[in-house]
Amino acid sequence: TPVLSEYHNQRERFLLLGRRLFSVSLIILGIVVILGILFSKYLVIVIAPGFLKDSYKLSLANIFTKITFFYLFFMGLVAVMCSFLYALKKFALPAFVPSLFSISLICGILFFRRYLHNYILVLSVLVAGLLQFLSLYLYLLSKKMRLTFEFRNSFKDKDIIRMFKLFVPRIWSSAVYHLNVFVDTIFASLSWIVGSGALAAIYYANRVIQFPLALIGVSIARVAMVDLSGFHKENNLEDFKKVLIFSFQNILFFIIPITFLFLFMAKEIIKVVFVHGKFSTYSLFLTYPVLVSYSLGLFFFCGIKLLVNSFYSLKDTLTPAKTATFALIVNILLSAIFIFPLQVAGVALASSLAGIFNFFLLYRLLIKRIGSINWKESLWEVVKLLILGVLTAGTTKVVWIILEYNKYIRIALSFFAGGIIFLLVGLLLKLRHFIYLKRWILRR
Repeated sequence: TPVLSEYHNQRERFLLLGRRLFSVSLIILGIVVILGILFSKYLVIVIAPGFLKDSYKLSLANIFTKITFFYLFFMGLVAVMCSFLYALKKFALPAFVPSLFSISLICGILFFRRYLHNYILVLSVLVAGLLQFLSLYLYLLSKKMRLTFEFRNSFKDKDIIRMFKLFVPRIWSSAVYHLNVFVDTIFASLSWIVGSGALAAIYYANRVIQFPLALIGVSIARVAMVDLSGFHKENNLEDFKKVLIFSFQNILFFIIPITFLFLFMAKEIIKVVFVHGKFSTYSLFLTYPVLVSYSLGLFFFCGIKLLVNSFYSLKDTLTPAKTATFALIVNILLSAIFIFPLQVAGVALASSLAGIFNFFLLYRLLIKRIGSINWKESLWEVVKLLILGVLTAGTTKVVWIILEYNKYIRIALSFFAGGIIFLLVGLLLKLRHFIYLKRWILRR
């Protein structure tokens, strides 16, 4: 995105560079998918060694892995197309697109689980990837940005070469992120320690956490990166810091109340969304402590996205790769420690603590690059948001306990009551975002 942003006012060069980047990505992703399908069985053995004791699980995981590689193909192209839109300061569709993953997953489970059985999750994931790809590709076509195959001179283009030099450390950063997921998967597959169903518990809890992370954390970080890149190019550190502070304030405004909702309502949310068919009460009680453990790190996961993009806007992709590696080591060590007293919840807690470690390490290194940041005006806002989060989540929980209706009606009324408290208390506390909202409504 920072490289593409340099040409957003030069349409012909921008389109040519876009086609070349899309073509190069298409070739590389095609090779990765072919290799992934050929060696999928060995990948499963490395990721989930516990499956070696169960040939059925191993076979099923092998099939799922092959299908998932097609999803990765689509997502690679989605990332490229999102970069085009970010460079053009078009944020709405890229911000919405990640939510299609969770929407597809939830709809698949709710409406098609009876027909697809064990394949429902992996096929829902594949459909999500296809939907994301088509939504972006068709939008670009509507804006007269046809991404045709442009192989000639693509690998010789100086900007493509520059992108890939910056991208190599990002590949490792991405690999480390997925290695963290693999670490959770490996420990969760040790059923003789954590019990049966732990792998599914990690997966379902992670899906719930990924929804606000994608919708809020990733979206805010990506929007911020365009402005951060511009201010870095102008050598304007003061405005760079202002964008960083404003972006963190936006993350805090959304994520603190959501975190408390997950902490207070984890069991109820999982019950409403997932408890159907073979997802039993046992699965519920196995999954909700995992969601609680992941929730403790939700703000820091979002913050990491913003800090990493801050480094990317500085044309530094190596530092986030280094900190992610240290965080991976912390995750492995803590998972090995916490798995015995806390079982599968300990694996999720280790991920959250590793995320917290990564967040503060990134922040410290960023401050060394750009200088200190004044957070005094934000501290009181954080206190008010904590009060707001507790009252909102507490109200939601109390209404759920009081009501005795169908679980869907209960959750709807509970969240409605929580939403009312959120608005009223937010206005009473005179939170900055509510003041902005009030002014906007009055102007309308």
